[in-house]
Amino acid sequence: MAGVLVGGILVFKKARSSRAVTVTLRVAVSPADQAALVEGQAKSARFKYLMGKYAGIKPVLAQKLSVNLAPTSALVEAQISVPTRDEGRRYAEGFVETLQVLCGRQARLALTEQTIR
Repeated sequence: MAGVLVGGILVFKKARSSRAVTVTLRVAVSPADQAALVEGQAKSARFKYLMGKYAGIKPVLAQKLSVNLAPTSALVEAQISVPTRDEGRRYAEGFVETLQVLCGRQARLALTEQTIR
């Protein structure tokens, strides 16, 4: 009985010690009138699936991508929490490239800011 209790405490403690890593990306869109198109593509299930595969994260986590369009500029901000820093780095590496493929020639994308915390 004591062994089960100690084992449970160790598992719980390990689960709490691994904190999620938050990846925040800001992407400039040109021409500016295509920002809504880019936002829609980034919110799509297809994009989230492709990014999850690219970064090697679970589909449930990939679907939690948050994408917002800055109201007064042509910036799209994306944020996601991933389990490890390595997965966050991979996610950030492939984000603009994958989104650019989905948007095609309708919009040109450039990464303006990236944080992995």
